[in-house]
Amino acid sequence: MMMRWDAWAKRGAAAALLVALAACGDGRDADNDGTEKDGDARTFTGAEPGGTMIVLWEGEPDALNPLIYDSNPAYNVIHLIFRALGRRDTTLSSYTPDLLERWEWRDSATALLHVRPGLKWHDGRPVTAEDVVFTIERQQDSTTASPRRSDVAAVASARAVDSATVEVRFNQTGPSTLNALLEVVPVPKHLLDSVPADRLRMTGFNRNPVGNGLFRFEKWDQQQKQLTVVANPDAPEGRPALNRVVVRMVPEPTGRTTELLNGTGDLIKIAAHQRREVENGRGVKLYSAAQVRPAWIAFNQRRAPVNDPAVRRAFVLALDRAKIVTALFGPQGKPALTPIPERLREHSANVRPLAYDPAAAGQLLDQAGWRDANGDGVREKNGQPLRIEVEYGASDPIRGDVLQAMQSQLRQVGIQLVPRSYERTTWVERLRGGQFTASFWGWGWGPGVMGQNAEALFHSRSIPPNGANFAAYRNPRVDALIDSILVQADTARARGLWHQLEQQVTDDAVYAPIFLDPEFYAVNDRFANVKFRGPEWWEDVIYWSVPADKRLPRDRAR
Repeated sequence: MMMRWDAWAKRGAAAALLVALAACGDGRDADNDGTEKDGDARTFTGAEPGGTMIVLWEGEPDALNPLIYDSNPAYNVIHLIFRALGRRDTTLSSYTPDLLERWEWRDSATALLHVRPGLKWHDGRPVTAEDVVFTIERQQDSTTASPRRSDVAAVASARAVDSATVEVRFNQTGPSTLNALLEVVPVPKHLLDSVPADRLRMTGFNRNPVGNGLFRFEKWDQQQKQLTVVANPDAPEGRPALNRVVVRMVPEPTGRTTELLNGTGDLIKIAAHQRREVENGRGVKLYSAAQVRPAWIAFNQRRAPVNDPAVRRAFVLALDRAKIVTALFGPQGKPALTPIPERLREHSANVRPLAYDPAAAGQLLDQAGWRDANGDGVREKNGQPLRIEVEYGASDPIRGDVLQAMQSQLRQVGIQLVPRSYERTTWVERLRGGQFTASFWGWGWGPGVMGQNAEALFHSRSIPPNGANFAAYRNPRVDALIDSILVQADTARARGLWHQLEQQVTDDAVYAPIFLDPEFYAVNDRFANVKFRGPEWWEDVIYWSVPADKRLPRDRAR
């Protein structure tokens, strides 16, 4: 959200105070339905406690340590066990307190963070300001190699004023600076301060974490490939209604769908082509979440032939993305024409996409010296065919289907696309290690921290191990635009900078956007008060419940 700094700061402080006043009463979000009755509620939503939800997920977490994890399965579970300093509200643009009770601005570059009273780690130790300071410092430490180092990049210093108050001084004063910090997930200093920063990836805490959230870690059964968390009865605002959440790893989409429909699983994320099957199933409801995750093909700038800008641009120009997406996803499908989703405020309607134009694609390749000299339908240059291998995770067959649909379109302009599927862990390792030529992945933009997201993806200083710029994208103009965005407080100027940035990354085509994730979830219909504020299932699961008359035997387990 962009606004002038002084107005933004005042609005942020006022909003924080309003939310804090609510939090002092019962700790619930402003969007809660208010069903709790004073004095007689056993959960903070007022629903009768009980119920087990079995989430069927595609992969296993890499670690459950907020400082070093780097996978979506870990992201989901960590946010059940731990609290971030703040959490996104239903607008996806602002934040409401979570670990913090409130925050306030002392001046334009100094914020005071107030830890929620009565909050404890799951081992019984109180959560203090020292935990917050310790986490910020470890996350900043380059030897930690935290994938979320950008969240604390604007912090000049952090110190504990007292046991419940942290003073943070910023070296940047842009409108998303504090929002980025609110994404930080504190860890217990008393358990991790004896672990050197460069040894954090080896500590037993990563598989047996002690959090402070509304759910407690119970066990990680590696043989059964499942994790279990249970409701935290000591949370100051009250416990969630569900007794436990079990996250079971089921790599195959068909296996997840089968388990959901036969009642042995309760929640899955589905691809658009599975929607009809799920809708026709008994005992299941379909929900849609916010579409803010573009699926794109990232081109490794260190590898030929995709280090040639003409090849990348021609690749995108040759694709009729609307036709591909409609054919595979139906009316729910939305092509992604730029790397920034249309729903987000930072997107500019005036950006010129690389629209479908195979003739222009052919001209670009001709001018760059790529020609089909032997008549086999594939262009060559210096004896090398224009052959591009695109990697993807085998557990996501929809990307394989998309690549197959793209092959014939690219062949028409003389580009040979070769899909390569890898087991998820291998695919991720190759992506992070820069071992790919092209990789089909995507990004869940963090509304409210768009500047930091752009920095993590597009800035040259975020090339691994310092960030998620796996494509090794280097463009001095892009770096300068991001640096300006991070400190720009004027709304109109910020919008102009975002427009320039979006146009530049679109033109450079290092990230070739293909479609927006439809974000469909299927949930057993015995669950009540099901919400999805953003694209993630965990964000509102604390409000879900199972009415007593709809409980299965596993729901009654204590």
